Amino acid sequence: MSRSPQTRPSARRAALFIDYPNLHARLAERLDAPERAGACITEAARELRRFLADEGDVDTVLAAAYADFGALEAAGKGEKKQGLLQKLYEQDIEPRFAPADSEECALEVQLSVDATAFLHRRSDVETAALMTGDRAFRPLVRAIQRTGAHALVAAIDPPPPGDHPRDEAFMDVLNLLSDETRRDVLPDGETPARRGADGRPPAADHERLDDDMLFRTLEVAEEHFGQYDEVYLTPLLRKLSDVLGERFDPKALVSDLEDAGAVRLEKRRGYPYDYTVLIVDRRHPDVQEMEEQFYGRSERSQYARDGAPASSERSTDGYEEYDEGGPDRY
Repeated sequence: MSRSPQTRPSARRAALFIDYPNLHARLAERLDAPERAGACITEAARELRRFLADEGDVDTVLAAAYADFGALEAAGKGEKKQGLLQKLYEQDIEPRFAPADSEECALEVQLSVDATAFLHRRSDVETAALMTGDRAFRPLVRAIQRTGAHALVAAIDPPPPGDHPRDEAFMDVLNLLSDETRRDVLPDGETPARRGADGRPPAADHERLDDDMLFRTLEVAEEHFGQYDEVYLTPLLRKLSDVLGERFDPKALVSDLEDAGAVRLEKRRGYPYDYTVLIVDRRHPDVQEMEEQFYGRSERSQYARDGAPASSERSTDGYEEYDEGGPDRY
């Protein structure tokens, strides 16, 4: 039974369903210390819930993780069952048993049945978020959409936008991890420096930057998000607020960079709302200068200012003022 948009309440709610063993296996094979995979999953789940809250004021009312946790313990991955369950408990994630030694697709079926049944019972939940390793869950996505809800799949190496229909929303789990954790998970040799300028001449609409803080803004974006071609705007604004301090308006800095042609902002289809990504133009001469200086040294940024820490030292309290509710361009 589908739910008409008119019947949905004003309060926005979501449910999160985690394909735990698949995600755990994909993370464990990338990490030098596989026992950290469980901590990575709970970190990503926490940030996904915060992402939903930041982007659309969505409250996640259910988070459930599916696995045979006893089998994970017996597999000798360096993690104890109690440790895995403790991490889930601390993040208010409900562990649900799914046998690992039965049919190969048993977990997918159980998760899919639970997710669609939950959406039918809870007409107030309009978004179902799925976390997995390398599964697309396309049948489940379609089933979620038929209930009138939205689906978001967070996976490792999700399909690029051109490889799936526009009504399917994917995001990269690695975007949800801290900088330190993400560096541990990225394949050997994959660093931000691999995505430098492409050698093409500057575009005609490029203007030179006239403020050192604009260089510093580019540097922060490169340091924390440089391995991604597209950066979610809301996490970037929050990071800029943390690093630069309260004296600087992150949105104004990004706007000035856009006006100078150093970055561009693009809307992406997403649920429950569309979202904005920032794309750095590697052809811009000042972007190229920043990259040369950034990757050529390891000491404190030359663009740091008094009272503005060179790394994230401030609390994230109060970041909500930099959410997507600003100017229409965002």
